[in-house]
Order: sequence, then structure tokens, then C-alpha cells
Amino acid sequence: MIRVLLAAIIPTAIFLYVAILNPQSVTFKLTKTQSYSLPMAAVVVVLVMVGFAAAMVIMAGGELRGVLRRAREKRKRKVEEKKRFLFRTALGWWNTGDLARARAILKKLLSMDSKFLEGLILMGVVAREEGKKEEALSWHRKARRVLEDDPWLLYQLYQDFVATGEWDEALDALELLLKKAKPSAELYRELMKVSLELGKVDKALALQSKVVKMVPKDEKEREEKRLTWMLYEKAKRDGDRGLMGKLAKSNPSFVPAVVALVEMDGDKGDKLIETLKKACEANPRVLVLFDKLEDLLLAKERPGEIISFYRRLMARYPHNPLIPFVLARLHFSLGMYQDAQKTVSALEVEDPSVDFLKGLVLCRLGEGEKAFQLFSGALGRDMGVLYSCEKCGCIAVKWQDRCPGCGEGGTLVAELKGGGDGV
Repeated sequence: MIRVLLAAIIPTAIFLYVAILNPQSVTFKLTKTQSYSLPMAAVVVVLVMVGFAAAMVIMAGGELRGVLRRAREKRKRKVEEKKRFLFRTALGWWNTGDLARARAILKKLLSMDSKFLEGLILMGVVAREEGKKEEALSWHRKARRVLEDDPWLLYQLYQDFVATGEWDEALDALELLLKKAKPSAELYRELMKVSLELGKVDKALALQSKVVKMVPKDEKEREEKRLTWMLYEKAKRDGDRGLMGKLAKSNPSFVPAVVALVEMDGDKGDKLIETLKKACEANPRVLVLFDKLEDLLLAKERPGEIISFYRRLMARYPHNPLIPFVLARLHFSLGMYQDAQKTVSALEVEDPSVDFLKGLVLCRLGEGEKAFQLFSGALGRDMGVLYSCEKCGCIAVKWQDRCPGCGEGGTLVAELKGGGDGV
């Protein structure tokens, strides 16, 4: 528009200037000896026509440029729409688990635009899920050259580094992601996992405190348990007796750490025995703890200490049938048959393990007929104390750190049929 105005104004200005110089006519000097005069009206007509002609040319040129620009933009929009369509299609196949089709469409997309960020990232995800860890990392590094600090890309890079075991790089990617994205409990949990892998226990604990503050009250206990399990699994995998000892001593009710600590090579002295006793007091239905304690104290020839401890527990948990059972079993193994008979006969539970122990005691006391009746009743029934999960009720023949049914940790307790929980 400005150019059009100038095209009209400039000839008019020239006309005014010439009119001031010669209001009657305008003389054009062609050569030194020749000149040509035009009436002022003719000059006005010519200048106005020139102005309009210039304005029309400029307008036509601008319109042509606009048409060409709109055509280019339309073509560009169509290409972008096609790329977006291909990406959405690939994303859909990926969501359904069809990695081959997702890869084929992404390949077509990237042939159109090798710097299409979302396509590069998704291609890396597809490669990782196909088990091609190095290829996934390569795609995501290409994507980072397009946009270095995209949050989705940083998270996928973190996943790549975890898959390839490059924990330092995984930590760097996560820490950068936390600077770019809004902090969340899930991100802090991932950072905790990496910190533990790198042996940065203090950092993991500090992160856990942040998570506990972020989650609702009803989730705080679960978060604390999550960290305990992360520490336990790391200590178990690495054979870290120091870390396992801290877990067992700080939380005697966490049975997996106590059992693992006993099974690790190292000192089996009084400190470990005290830890086991506290664990038995906190978990009076977990038979494996009593077994471990007996093994340690009998190896040190201190049976009286075990007997005294069991009697204290019986007074504390008078309705728990497991404690008199293990005491009677200990009496029997020590040859204290009268004491074993006194203790086991008071057990009013219908369990084959208890009946079998009663029969063994009666045999030693010379009451073979009664023993035979007990043995006959126990035949065909599951022998040995079974474990049941407090969460799902799954039965296990031996103690495990996680329930074989629901996978919940530290929930298996000894199950004496008809005995109740006793706690």
C-alpha cells in the first residue's frame, strides 16, 4: 500500500514542481538546438496516467507475490499434515504393539523429513522395544541434535542408558530432565533407582524424603516401604553386608533383610544374634527367623539362651502356637523329652507338623501306641510348617522374601492349622 501511494504522490509532486516553474506550458529540451513544449493540461494528464500505471504495476506485483506465498504455504501445510498423519499412524501401531508396522511408517516419515523430532524419538522407542538398544540410543542422539532439551526425548535417553547399563549417563539425563520438566514423585523415584545403582545411598534417601512430602498421607508408608525394598535388593545383588546390616538393625520387622544378613558371609557374633532376637519379637509368626536364631546359638553351644528367649516370647504372645511349637522342637532336639512333652501337649492345633512332633516325643517316652496313632493321622497330609501370604492367602512350602502368588514382599508367615495368628 505504501508503494502504491508513493507511485501516485511522486508524479503529482513532479507536476507541482514543474507547474511552479512554468504555469503556462512545459518545455522539454531534447538537444542543444531542439526543444518541445506541451500545454500544462497535457502534462497533468500524462503524469496522472503514469502514476496510475505505476500504482497498478506495483499492486499487481504485490498480488502476485501474495499468490505465490499462499501457494507455498498451502504446499507446506499439506506436507506437514501428511507428516503428522504418518506420525499418528505409527504411534497407533506402536500402542497396539505392532512394532514392525510402526517402524515401516516411521521410516517413510523420516525419508520425508529426517529432522522430524517426534518421529526420531518414536523410532528410538520402537528400536529399544525390539531389543535393539544401541540403535535406540543412536536415534535419540539424532533427535537431540534437532532439539537438545525436549523433556520426552530426555526421558527416552534415560531409558536407553538404563537399558545399556550406562548409569552415569542415565543420571545426567534425569537431572537435566528435572531442570526442564515439573518435578514429580515418579521422576524422583527413577532418580532414586539410578542413585542406588551408582552406590549413592545418601542421595537416594534424600530423594525419598522429597517423594514422601509430595505424596498423599495414605501413600507415605508405601513410599517408605518402596525405598526399603530398593535398598534391600541392591544390597542383596551387590553382596553389600554393611547396607544389609543397616536395614536389618534399623527395621527388625523387615524380615528379608534380617534373613539375608544371616546368610551373608561375615561376623556371626552377638550383634547379629541380638538383631535376630529383635526380629523374632517383631515377627513372632515367621518360622525362618527362629530357625536362624537356633542355628547360631546352637553352633555357639548356648541352648539355654534360646530356651529362655522362647519362654519370654511365650509370655508375651500367649496365643501364638508357633512359639511353643519351636520350643518343644528344641527340647526334643536337645533330648529334653519330658519338657518337650509338657510344651507340645498344650498345643491345641490340628496340624500334621504338631502331630508328628507329638508322636516323636511319645516314641522317646516309650508310648509307642499313642505315637503310632498320631503318625497314622499325619500320614497323607502335608508335612512341615507351611507359609501363607498375609495379603493374598497363597500357600508356600518354604519361606521366600516375596510371595510366589502376588509378589508382595515380606508377607509370608508360618501357618499352623487351627492355631490363629496369635498376635
